[in-house]
Amino acid sequence: MPQRARECLLKIRDALFYKPGARGKPKSYLFSSPIRKFDILVQKNKPAFWGILGSRRADFLKVVASEFCSEPPLSRSYTFTSEDSKHRNIQFIDFRDTSGLDRCHMAARYEAYSFKGQLEMADDVNSVRNFITGRNNYNHNKASTPQDDISDMLLATLNLTHLQHKWINTLSNGQMRRARIAKAMYDRPRILVINDPFLGLDLKATCLVSDALQKIALKLNISIVAGLRNSSELPSWVTNVAFVDQSGIAPVDEKKISDERESGVAFASRMPSFSLSPLDVSNNLNLTAALIQFDKASVIYKGEAILKNFSWKIERGSKWRIMGENGSGKTTLISLITADHPQSWKSVLSIDGVVRRPGSGANYFDINNKIGISSPELHANVPFRMVPRNVVLNGLIRDVGNSNFSIQFKDAHLPPFSQYILQQFELEISHCDGISFGDLSISSQKLLLFIRAILKNPEILVLDEAFSGMDENLVVKCHNFIAKHMVTTTMLAIGHLDWEVPAHDFVLKARRRNKTIV
Repeated sequence: MPQRARECLLKIRDALFYKPGARGKPKSYLFSSPIRKFDILVQKNKPAFWGILGSRRADFLKVVASEFCSEPPLSRSYTFTSEDSKHRNIQFIDFRDTSGLDRCHMAARYEAYSFKGQLEMADDVNSVRNFITGRNNYNHNKASTPQDDISDMLLATLNLTHLQHKWINTLSNGQMRRARIAKAMYDRPRILVINDPFLGLDLKATCLVSDALQKIALKLNISIVAGLRNSSELPSWVTNVAFVDQSGIAPVDEKKISDERESGVAFASRMPSFSLSPLDVSNNLNLTAALIQFDKASVIYKGEAILKNFSWKIERGSKWRIMGENGSGKTTLISLITADHPQSWKSVLSIDGVVRRPGSGANYFDINNKIGISSPELHANVPFRMVPRNVVLNGLIRDVGNSNFSIQFKDAHLPPFSQYILQQFELEISHCDGISFGDLSISSQKLLLFIRAILKNPEILVLDEAFSGMDENLVVKCHNFIAKHMVTTTMLAIGHLDWEVPAHDFVLKARRRNKTIV
């Protein structure tokens, strides 16, 4: 039987890569050695599946996605040649880019329910379905003839059908990830480059996304190049593996992959372990010195209960982990505390014994002066070109809220605690000088946002997936800093992986019964 013809979608031979800079400025190469050989080979109707491991995987994914210049110029070549063809045939997702989304205030996710009726939401040009197909009012995704059969398949496979008429900005973080994947695969690119596809997902959502990627890729003949954390288990559908470090592509064998996996397991085993059984928060009402309290609180949208008879007492200085599946309402709870949720002013909670309601004397800015936060929503609002130091110092600005990056901190004298923090993390952030925030690795971006959150020594520290995607050594340092220097700080942490969550005293598990948090 004759061998089936193979096609080389991408060929790299003896190539150095660099980011284009100002004319006359010396080139700074990504890797110390040339990439000798890398091919994406496919057979007819049989896509390739690559897993990229290693500390420099994010840079290499950008190389695959044609985001850096090659030297010599022809040392990287694609089956498709023109720039327009590359744009159509390569889709790159790193879950930091907010292309196709509103950069809106965090409260907008919840305000949409208050001001949009059911019919209006169904007809919203920026619905989930229209976001995926490109039939929206954003210029980043221009669709031609609608392909309803493909969009229906994507919605069903990624479990988005029931959300297709919702405004795209109202999705939870996990739901938004699935919508981004569907959008990228809708136009049937030849190559999908995706970094950390399972970052911030619970086990159930991870399995769903992994299975969906394989099924859709096989059905639409899309090759996948996925960047995976060194401690991640490779999906069963990955057939080719590359390990990328400072030198470039390093030789990899089963032992190297096994060592990486064992390293991740060993790291997780060194972290403090806690019982993950649900805590009956209604029996927690005997705690003293309550800082935050929900007492039989209910939140209702157009007759549908989102929060029902919910009681939770948060003691001053206590450390909490908030658990729950993607979309279970964890971020909704946080938004009530931070006053980003419109219904947080309807007497659903009290702070220091004062019920939060209009006329209570509290306002949004006073509330957020006491809160430090790192979250995916906040991350998405950071301007790409912002100087890292300004991102960090922005956390000290008072009376503007926690998500306003338009104002620059100008005080020449930093508070002593802030100075101490910057000294403690000087080694880890010194490499950020001269680089815009958007050009940093996800790990460095996450570290800067963590430092920003703690810089004002807040009374309440909110860490919503703050350590997802952060390098393991940095996670350890951040956790140790909290344990040693923020003993009196009240902490509310969300994270799906045990080792990503700092040491805590209590666990709250968000469970939904017919879409209601109980």
